[in-house]
Amino acid sequence: MRSVPRQHAFAEHIREKNLGGARVASVLGATLVPSGVVLDWLTSREHLASFVIIRLAAAAACLGFLALTRWSRAKQHAFALGVAPIIACSVALELMILDLGGYASPYYAGLVQVMLVVGLIFYWRVSQAILVCVFIVLIWLFPALAHIPDIIPGPFLNNLYALLITAVIAVTSNATRYRLAQREFAANSALAQTSEELAVALARAREVDQAKSEFFANVSHELRTPLTLILSPVDELLSKLRPSAERDALKVVRRNAERLLRMIDDLLDLARLEAGGLRLKVMQVDVGDLAQRVAENARPAARAKEVELAYSVEGEPPEMFGDPHRVEIILTNLVGNAMKFTPAGGRIEVRAIYNAAGTSIEVQDTGPGIPRDEQQRIFERFHQTETSERRQAGGVGIGLALARELAQLHGGSLTVDSEVGEGSTFTLFLKSGRDHFHSEIIERRQVHVDVHPGRRIEDRMTAPPTRPMQQATVEIRQSQRPSERVLLDRGRVPRVLVAEDEEDLRGFIVGVLSETYHVDAAKNGSEALELMKEHRPDLVLTDVMMPGTSGLDLCKAIKDDPSLRNIPVILLTARGESETALEGYEAGADDFVSKPFHTQVLLARIRAHLKMRGLSLQLADQARLASAGTLAAGLAHEVKNPLNAVVNAARVLQRGGSQRVPSEKLLGIMIDGLDRIDSILSALGAHARPADGTDLAPCNVQVAVQSTLNLLQHRMRDVTVHEDFEVTGNVLVPARAFNQVLLNLIDNSVRSGAKNIWLELQQHEKVISVTVSDDGPGVPHDMVHRIFDPFFTTRAEGEGTGLGLHLSRRIAQESGGELRYEPRPGGGARFVMEIPAMEQAA
Repeated sequence: MRSVPRQHAFAEHIREKNLGGARVASVLGATLVPSGVVLDWLTSREHLASFVIIRLAAAAACLGFLALTRWSRAKQHAFALGVAPIIACSVALELMILDLGGYASPYYAGLVQVMLVVGLIFYWRVSQAILVCVFIVLIWLFPALAHIPDIIPGPFLNNLYALLITAVIAVTSNATRYRLAQREFAANSALAQTSEELAVALARAREVDQAKSEFFANVSHELRTPLTLILSPVDELLSKLRPSAERDALKVVRRNAERLLRMIDDLLDLARLEAGGLRLKVMQVDVGDLAQRVAENARPAARAKEVELAYSVEGEPPEMFGDPHRVEIILTNLVGNAMKFTPAGGRIEVRAIYNAAGTSIEVQDTGPGIPRDEQQRIFERFHQTETSERRQAGGVGIGLALARELAQLHGGSLTVDSEVGEGSTFTLFLKSGRDHFHSEIIERRQVHVDVHPGRRIEDRMTAPPTRPMQQATVEIRQSQRPSERVLLDRGRVPRVLVAEDEEDLRGFIVGVLSETYHVDAAKNGSEALELMKEHRPDLVLTDVMMPGTSGLDLCKAIKDDPSLRNIPVILLTARGESETALEGYEAGADDFVSKPFHTQVLLARIRAHLKMRGLSLQLADQARLASAGTLAAGLAHEVKNPLNAVVNAARVLQRGGSQRVPSEKLLGIMIDGLDRIDSILSALGAHARPADGTDLAPCNVQVAVQSTLNLLQHRMRDVTVHEDFEVTGNVLVPARAFNQVLLNLIDNSVRSGAKNIWLELQQHEKVISVTVSDDGPGVPHDMVHRIFDPFFTTRAEGEGTGLGLHLSRRIAQESGGELRYEPRPGGGARFVMEIPAMEQAA
C-alpha cells in the first residue's frame, strides 16, 4: 500500500526535474542556435540570410516554450515542454541541412548535439527517450530516402551511423539518469521516513523524559513535605527536651528521617545525571581537606562502633578544581560504605595522595572484601551483592553508582581493589587543573547553597551518637538566645502571609510564626492574592507547587504590581536545587528555603527580610521628614505675614478704628490675609492628600505641580518659573508620594541656585511626562551615574539625606513609570518623570 503513494511522489519528483530540464533546453536552444550564424558566415555565406531567419525563428520558439514553463500547470506537461525546444531546434537544423545538400551536409552534427542534450539533461523513461531520438533520426532520414537513386553510400552511411550511435548513447544515458534518480529518490524517501520516525521517537523520548522529570519533581515535593512535618516538629521538641529516653527516641526518628531524605536526594541526583541535567559548580577546592573533614565527621560514629578511623596525607597538593558539594557526596559515600562493612575492632584508613597529575583519595577497610566477579557490578545502579554479610548491612544500591558517575562527571575515576577476607580499597582520582571540564556540565549561573560538612554521613552510620555528643548538643541548644522581636514603622508588629496547600504543614508554620507575628494563611496563590487585598502583608511565605495559582505565579503577580513589589517573598521549595532557585529568582523571589527546613533557619530568614523592610520604611520616613521640614519652613514664613496683618487690623478695629485708615480698608486687609492663609492651607491639603499617602487615587498632574509651586513660593522670590502645560490629565498614583517627587525635583532646582525653572507637562500616547529643567550648574559628568544611588548627595555635609532622588525614582517605578536625568542644552539640569496616564494606569 505504501508503494503506490511513493510511485506518485516519484512521478511528481521526475516531472519537477524534467520541467527544469525543459527550461535548460529552451535556454540552450535560444542561445546556441542563433550563435551558429558565425559558422554560416564562414562556410555558407550564400545561404546566410535564410539561415539567420531560420535560426531566429527557432530561438523565438524556444523563448516561447521557456515562458510556458512558468505556467501554473506546466509541471503536468513537463514532457511536452521538454520535447518542444528539441523539435524546434531539430526542424531548424534539418531545414538548413536540406539547403546544403541534404544527407551529405556536415550540419547533421547539429542533430547529434540535440540528441546529446536529450541524454544529458532529461530524466525520461526509455520509451520516451527512444521516441524523441527516433524522431530526430527520421527527420534527417526521410528527405534522404526520397533521393535514393542519387545517394552516395559513403557519406550517407557515415552520417546515418553517427546519428544512430548518438541515439543509442542518448537513450542509454537517459535511462541511466532515470534509474539513478529512482534510486536517489528511494534513498531520500527512506532517509526522510527514517528521519520522520526518528523525530517521532525523539519527541516521544522527550515526552517520556519530561514526564520523568515532572514525576521526580512531584515525588520530591510529595516526599519532602511530610518529611518537613517530621523533622521540623522533632527539632522543636529536641530543642526543648533535656537528656532522656524520650529525647533519645526522637533522635532516632530524626536520624532515620534524614536518612530517607538523603536517599531521595540520591535518586534525584541519579535522575538528573541520566537526563544530562546535573551541572557542577566548579571552583578551586582542596580534595584532601574535604576528605579529612568527612573522616572527622565520621569519627564519633566509628568510635561508637569500635572501629579505628585514621587519616593520612602524602605529597604537596596541586591546584585542584571541582564541585565541593558533589566531591563531598562521593567521599561521604565511600567512608559510609566502609563503616557499614567494617566489623567492630576493624580499621578504616583514609589517605590523600597528591601528585602533579591530580589527587587520589583511598578509603581502605578491613571488612569482608568483595568477590572478583562482583567488583565491577557494585557500581551498577541498585545492584547489591548477594552475600549475607552485605545484605545485612542494608541500603538500596544507590551510593556507589552515584559516586562513580559524579567522579566521571568531574573527569576522574572511581575504582575498587578487594580480596575476599582481606578488606577493600576504593580509590577516587581527580585530575588537577580545570581544562578537563566540559563546558556543558558547568553551572554558569551560580546560586549559593550552603554546604554543610558531613551532609550525608548520618544516613550511612547506623550506630547512635555517643552520650558526650548528645550532651554537647543539649548545651548548645540551651545556650541559644531567644530570637529578637522585629517591629516595623511606628512600632507595629509585622504581618506575614503564608500560602501552603498542605493543611498540616500550613498549620504548623502558622503556629510557629503566630508567636511573633500577625499571620494570615491561604491554601493557594489565588486565595493569597485575595487576602492581600484585605490585609497588606509585610512578607509573603509561599510554597512553590500549589494547585491553581502556584507559588511562582503568586510571586510574579506580587512583583508585577507596583503597589506590592516591595513586599519580600520567600519561596518554600521541596526540590531544593539551583534550577528551582533560578526559576524563583526570575519570578522576583527574594529568598527560598528548602524542605524539609529547620524551624530556626526559617525564622532567621523571615527575621532578616523583615529587618530589611523595616530599614527601608525608616529611610522612606526619613526622606518624608526632610520634605516635611522644607514645607514647615515655608509655611511658617508664608502664614506668618498674612496672619500678622489680620491680627494688627483686628486690634485696630477692637480699639474703635483709626482716623487715618477707614474701617472698610481694615476689613479688606483682614479678608485678604485670611484668603492668603486659606490658599496656603488648600495647597497643603492638595499636596498631602490622602492622609496615609499609600492608596492609589486619581491625581491631577497640573494641580499637583501648582500646589507644589505654591508651597515653595517663599523660596522662589528670585526665580522665574516658565510653565508649559500641554495636558491636564490624571495619573493613578499615591498622591502624597507623587507630590513628594515634585517637591524634591523643584526644591533641588531652587537649591542649585537656578534663576530660571522650566516646568513642562506633556502627553505622548498613553504616558504623561513631567519635566523639571533649570539653568543651574547641573550635575558633574562623573557623578551622573550615581545621583539615584541611596545616600549619595552633592550638598554640603549635613544638608541632605541623599535619599530624595533615590526614593523619587522608586516612587515613579512603583507607579509604572520612570524618572531619569538628562543634561539640559545650554547648561543646567533636566529631570523627566514619565507616568502612565489614567486610562493606561487603570
